[in-house]
Amino acid sequence: MSCENCKNSIKEISKDEKNNENEHGHNHSHGHIHKEKTKINIVLYIISCISLVIGFIPILENIKPAIFMLSILFAGYDLILNGIKNIFKLNFEEDTLMTIAVISSFLLGEFPESCLIVILFKLGQFLEDFAVNKSNSNIKEIAKIKSETANLITDVETKVVKVEEINIGNKILIKPGEKIPVDCIVLSGNSEIDTSMITGESMPEMAEKDIELLSGSINLTGALECEVIRNYKESAASQIVDLVYEANNNKGKTEKFITKFSKIYTPVIVILALLITIVPTFLGYDFKEWIMISLFFIVASCPCSLVISVPLTFFSCIGAISKKGLIIKGTKHIENLSKAKVIAFDKTGTLTTGKMTINKIETLNDFKEKEIIEIIYNLERLSNHPISTAITKYTKNIEKREVEKYKEIAGLGLYGIINEKEIVFGNKKLLEEYSIDTKEYIDGAIYLCVNNIIAGYIVLKEEIRKESKEVVKQLNEININKVVMLTGDNKKSAQVIANETSIKEVYSELLPQNKLEILNKLKENNKKVVFVGDGINDAPVISTADFGISMGTGAEIANNISDSILISNNIGSIKEIIEIARKSMRIIKFNISFSLIIKAVVLLIGLIGIAPIWLAILADTGVTLLTVLNSVRVFKQKKRT
Repeated sequence: MSCENCKNSIKEISKDEKNNENEHGHNHSHGHIHKEKTKINIVLYIISCISLVIGFIPILENIKPAIFMLSILFAGYDLILNGIKNIFKLNFEEDTLMTIAVISSFLLGEFPESCLIVILFKLGQFLEDFAVNKSNSNIKEIAKIKSETANLITDVETKVVKVEEINIGNKILIKPGEKIPVDCIVLSGNSEIDTSMITGESMPEMAEKDIELLSGSINLTGALECEVIRNYKESAASQIVDLVYEANNNKGKTEKFITKFSKIYTPVIVILALLITIVPTFLGYDFKEWIMISLFFIVASCPCSLVISVPLTFFSCIGAISKKGLIIKGTKHIENLSKAKVIAFDKTGTLTTGKMTINKIETLNDFKEKEIIEIIYNLERLSNHPISTAITKYTKNIEKREVEKYKEIAGLGLYGIINEKEIVFGNKKLLEEYSIDTKEYIDGAIYLCVNNIIAGYIVLKEEIRKESKEVVKQLNEININKVVMLTGDNKKSAQVIANETSIKEVYSELLPQNKLEILNKLKENNKKVVFVGDGINDAPVISTADFGISMGTGAEIANNISDSILISNNIGSIKEIIEIARKSMRIIKFNISFSLIIKAVVLLIGLIGIAPIWLAILADTGVTLLTVLNSVRVFKQKKRT
């Protein structure tokens, strides 16, 4: 496998998988043909090895050149063919260099050496092919999170349809053992959900009424009736698969450098090889000796270990990170993520779910808790305000009552008449408008008044994501220098969340431009800053951060301009995501250093003239294989305890 072919094999995976939705038969046929071709090549390789052995039989001395030529052609017919084509095109990649070495050795009468070049090179190809395909199989696993069908519930029956036919608002049935086909909300039923392919979380999560499910997860135990909230293309599974493959086109600085390096490096090697032959010969040294040294130089200098392993590591990194629920829009962003020193979070919708929960209910003037909850529920069920969600969640099995003269007063509260009683539910300003005594008003509370008598009050709080309380501790474990909160909310509510999450540096009451100013200060001294947010007001700071993360449930503009989308909405996975990026960059740096050092040592030995040409083949294919195997280590993650 040439350097270019290796790179193409990685790219072809994305093409094949993206076409797979519409061309199942074609891809199956293509895969079958590829397997058959591989079998044929292995058979020809074995025949080539047998021919090489036969070539050493003394009785066949007269036909030895023909036997060795057959050995070369059986194993390397494709190598020679591609190499000759590339010579005419002046395209100096690995096939070209190997072909020059094989033909030159054979013409010089070094028949066993020319055979060994082909045989060892093809052996390296088979091993590299296996390693690359192993990595690609890991990437292909990502595509398996998409479902092909769904159980559509109609007025007449439940029928199996293609997942592309499902629309927002449709009702679907998800049976035990089935994948969630599209993003949806549970209408009825209870079950455990395996979300490991989306969030990386190994523990199943409970699904019950009003819980949102992401496509790609697996329903484990009970049947669920759900309502579709996103169509197939916009659901989590499709976004993950599409973005993972598209990400491979957005190359980072290191990857671009390696590509440019190989285009310049290989022609330079060919020129140096010519000089190694011509100059000593001109000075009177043995021509055959120095042309063999130059051939050794050509073979050992191939840059395939770099050209293959670097993009493969980046691609593996994209795949590994996607399994943690984060989709990165290109390998170019991985380098910045790996260097992160400051993590900045928005509050609402990021550290919190954006939903409200009841923190406290207090009754006054002989009213009972059940009584005031019933009144509040009947008012709030008519409202779209976030408070109504908190009330509805808190209450169960409450009788619905008719509300007369209902009105919602923006920024103040609600008014209505229930059972001929005048009900006011809102803040201090609303109470004052209705001449209700507010002397003992508690700041932040929402009061319920019945016929101008205060019946009680509730205190709400934002619902904190369960993983938010651990995120600071986790990030400190991986040497993140600073975790900060940037929010437009008031100081008091910001501090409450900061206290619960142990975030010590808090900036509140910020307009979008204020967030931007603080972000730029955090970036001083060349510190790489990651910002995590979800709203329209976060868009400027997400796009300015060294690495911007938008929440999967965030505003469309935030998702469009961010460097990545946290489909899982699990900010607790950020620690592992950064660790994967850092590990990938360490592997890349090691592969580059290791390749260059080994090649330098082998080239030095070759130039002295004390090494056979097969050692150059081993140095090339061996180093490539080792760096490829090192690259796919990105997928191996430590098990969480």
